[in-house]
Amino acid sequence: MAQPAGSTKITFWYGLGSPLNGVVQTVVNKYNSSQTKYYIQALQQPDYDATITKLNSSLAGGDLPNVVQIYDIGTQRMIDTGKIVPVQDLIDKDKLDIVSDIEPAVAKYYTINNKLYSMPFNSSAPVTYFDKNAFKEVGLDPNQKIWTYSQLLDAAKKLTKKDASGKITRSGIDFTLYSWIFEQELATQGALFASPDNGRSSRATALAFNNEAGSNWLNFLKSVVDQGVGRNLGRDSGTTNGTTRDSNFVTGQAVITFNSIASLRGYLNSAAKAGNNVDVGVAYLPRPDGAKGGVVIGGASLWITNTGTPEQQAGSWDFVKFTGQPDIQAYWSSNTGYYPIRKAAYDVQEMKDTLAKYPQFQVAVEQLRATEASPATAGAAFGTFVSARQNIEAAMEQFMQGKFSNAKAALDDAVKKSNDNLSEYNSTVKQ
Repeated sequence: MAQPAGSTKITFWYGLGSPLNGVVQTVVNKYNSSQTKYYIQALQQPDYDATITKLNSSLAGGDLPNVVQIYDIGTQRMIDTGKIVPVQDLIDKDKLDIVSDIEPAVAKYYTINNKLYSMPFNSSAPVTYFDKNAFKEVGLDPNQKIWTYSQLLDAAKKLTKKDASGKITRSGIDFTLYSWIFEQELATQGALFASPDNGRSSRATALAFNNEAGSNWLNFLKSVVDQGVGRNLGRDSGTTNGTTRDSNFVTGQAVITFNSIASLRGYLNSAAKAGNNVDVGVAYLPRPDGAKGGVVIGGASLWITNTGTPEQQAGSWDFVKFTGQPDIQAYWSSNTGYYPIRKAAYDVQEMKDTLAKYPQFQVAVEQLRATEASPATAGAAFGTFVSARQNIEAAMEQFMQGKFSNAKAALDDAVKKSNDNLSEYNSTVKQ
């Protein structure tokens, strides 16, 4: 829609591609249609990485958007720009009771030193996907929600099929070497990714993911391959291996895999089109025997920059508040597969209808709400997350290839490289 005469333009950068970009634009249109004082100009960027890169390059020139969507791992970098207005300050100024209705695990992620810096927008978490029909075929319980590593290995043995030559024709478990899932597995075991306190109470000064929890996950993945009950598809980031994983799952070539709950709709649609009788089920992420941790949310949030006129600042906050309304979050979740960030959204009829249509989503909600708050499950916040993820996936790859004698040695190498990057970054930031 055209900008109304006399309205204040608010620029909004976001990094979601098709088909999610269309839903973002609909949310923007809903806001623009709801009032005439402000006008949101939504400007799509290629992806999350491109968005934060463009923002960083714009810092010197000052040509910043009024509102920007930044992915979860950009949190510390955004704070360090010194160019943002914490939404907690605006919430407190307006005496609003919003935070108490935000899903606790979601609010915790974007809260640093007890201050909510950005408004959560699209939030997700990882789950285990499996084919319920294949489970029933071999006598496994498709309603079991929590699986330990040992249980999942035993299940994979029953599920795997091979031809006469011993080649896998149906894999028990297909997986990519995905740092995001690695990070989640630390949280399921209550282990820190960075210290002190995952960067939650003060600036993170060292990475700590070379712990027993990290080794447990790498050893589990290697056991899947070594026991011939699954396939390592290679590094996830910057590759098409995730596409292979998804295709294998929805066509029935793999029974179990790990991915975001935001992939549920795509999996259901693709499985139906493939016509191979795959009935998509969802369970919690697996964990070692006795582990009682939880998951860390992923996704992105909306940040308000401290540039622009007072009118643009006011309009930015008005729009950000709008995106967090229960009815808007119900619409967003129902049309994307992300969690609603507001608990009240589940009382909206549109969201009730969505849960009835996609009962698998309820399992992901239960997993999120079963997560006890701790620095481990809040997720890590530090300024060099992107390079750390690259180092982790490289270490996982080298371990799976036998280039390190054990998982601890591989993770030690990744931690050393990541700490060098973090120390350099921290030295450039005004404390």
